[in-house]
Amino acid sequence: MKKIFFMVATLFSLVGLVAQSTSFTKPSVFFGFEPGSDRNLFTYEQLIEYLVKLDGESDRIHMEEIGHSPMGRPMYIAFISSEENIANLDAMKKVNRELALNPDIDPGVLEDMVTKGKVFVLATLSMHSSEVAPSQAAPLIAYDLATTSDPKKLEWLNNVVYMMVPNHNPDGMDLIVEDYLKNKGTKYEGASLPAVYHKYVGHDNNRDFVILSQEDTKAIAGIYNLSWFPQVMVEKHQMGSTGARYFVPPNHDPIAENVPAGIFHWSGVFGQHMATDMTADGLAGVSQHYIFDDYWPGSTETCIWKNVIGFLTEAASAQTATPIYVEPTELSVGGKGLSEYKKSINMLLPWEGGWWRLGDIVEYELSSTMSILKTASLYREDILAFRNRMCREQVELGKTEAPYYYIMPQAQHDQGELVNLVNLMKEHGVEVYALDEQVILDGKIYQAGDVVIPLAQPFRSFIKEVMETQEYPERHYTPGGELMQPYDIASWSLPLHRHVTSHEIDVRSKDLEGKLSLIEGSYDLKAKSLPQSAAVVLTVQSNESFRAVFKALEQGLKVQRLKEDIELGGKAYGAGSFILYKGSKNQEWEAVLDELPFDAAELLDKRTFPADPVELPRIALVETYFADMDAGWTRFVFDSYHIPFTVLHPGDFKGRDLAADFDVVIFPDNDKEVLMTGKRKSG
Repeated sequence: MKKIFFMVATLFSLVGLVAQSTSFTKPSVFFGFEPGSDRNLFTYEQLIEYLVKLDGESDRIHMEEIGHSPMGRPMYIAFISSEENIANLDAMKKVNRELALNPDIDPGVLEDMVTKGKVFVLATLSMHSSEVAPSQAAPLIAYDLATTSDPKKLEWLNNVVYMMVPNHNPDGMDLIVEDYLKNKGTKYEGASLPAVYHKYVGHDNNRDFVILSQEDTKAIAGIYNLSWFPQVMVEKHQMGSTGARYFVPPNHDPIAENVPAGIFHWSGVFGQHMATDMTADGLAGVSQHYIFDDYWPGSTETCIWKNVIGFLTEAASAQTATPIYVEPTELSVGGKGLSEYKKSINMLLPWEGGWWRLGDIVEYELSSTMSILKTASLYREDILAFRNRMCREQVELGKTEAPYYYIMPQAQHDQGELVNLVNLMKEHGVEVYALDEQVILDGKIYQAGDVVIPLAQPFRSFIKEVMETQEYPERHYTPGGELMQPYDIASWSLPLHRHVTSHEIDVRSKDLEGKLSLIEGSYDLKAKSLPQSAAVVLTVQSNESFRAVFKALEQGLKVQRLKEDIELGGKAYGAGSFILYKGSKNQEWEAVLDELPFDAAELLDKRTFPADPVELPRIALVETYFADMDAGWTRFVFDSYHIPFTVLHPGDFKGRDLAADFDVVIFPDNDKEVLMTGKRKSG
């Protein structure tokens, strides 16, 4: 008996020795400081290097590249879960897709998926790069979950896969961190970055999730549109310094009327658990039903129109990483939900003021994240079942409730914008079809090739939201009283924005449904072979013609502009249309025409037309040091259309003959004083 006891004791001793010998690098050791400590920040590259290192040390973490930022930095997801779940990610990915997109899962199979499945929680951190805390908290969260032996947390990890995008805006993170560290110890410590914290759009990256114009936006949206289909999503933000310490859902009115009620119910469940858990952790100042509404798409939360339980959190800011002292008399609130900084149903435990540090925000981020994982684990089967129920209900609504289809004729004022809209909807995970033959609906004739988007799809809410014309849902604080104002933008109708004719069809047609073919791959309206002529005509009606012309000029090709209307092959080309000549630059010519989404008209004879030469104008774009998003968006348009330009800053005008150097000077929407001197008057 003594020998058996000795052997068992030795075995347990060896197991403990093996466990202790497993080395996990602590964040404080890797970075040389504790993340969240005063006046310390790490860069995006250091963050990724740490997570990759932890991935190599722990079987609970798997890093996967998802795309690139506009400046070329690789972007990642860190999957964090139990060892068994990490080993089975591919199988669970297929389950996620089925739950999200298949309304016809066999009940027995569905029950098995729900019973055995795991909830995927996507968290995207610090998309607004001056809001540094969520990304600075990421290593602490990852290390805690990778090394924990807490039975409760291990249960969460068994039930949940945490999908952490460690930074949503890598370019901006480095711009902000490097600027802060450069100025640390000077009078400029904690000052705003004198530029947009993104290659182009700055804060507006959180307005890009309908048009998907930016590379980082595309990478994030692809996670819930096309690849992983998580059931829950949270976007981590920061807000002003002198109000509530933290915001969690529910949001305030107005809300999007196309989003199913269950999505808002579930975001409220997560929010209530966060408020309860964070308060239990001793964290004061947590608010709900305050300022932030859920009316407009365009933010990362656009996933709520796609049956994802999506929400944001907002933390009060420090001065980047520098502590601030907030006097009790400075504390104030205003706007929807909180009119006074006092205990109320929307903020049950007000913060009393004092020092507010980056470390405080990090503590709130740790607490809220653990609460989200706990809630997802607690309601695992309900959340998985809800995701497929939303899929079934949306498809059924598309079959039984108008509108049933949106039809966009192939003949458009600008065919290029039709092509762009179709490809954008496909990037959103929407199925788009073409008519195989003519159909008559409500007295209108629709031709073969016309584009049809049926609403009997899992993402019906999104389709309806972006294809219909917006009508603001008026809500008042009191009957007949003050109107609740929208938090942000008020129009996002893609057909209106792109000048694409779209017909909303309110009668279901089995005849039409039998004549549809799914559009596979990238959509265009061009022939498979390039023109054989030495010149082509491009219509002035298309934005894509201008893109091609500027690229042609960039490549040294000859371009002319028609001075009068002409007709080619039975088609009219208005004055202002372009003639593009091949000359001796065959390779450049082919590259330009290859990018066109439609066919150019060939000039097969030697006819000449009255035309003027097209030359690139000399463009100056003024950009101030006050994060000019107007200027950033303008740079993006110019770069997208191959238009050369020179950036001028305030002060560059002095002693310069602008008329001699430039043909056009473009000013962003800003005060004259800021544009001319680079300074803003105050007081």
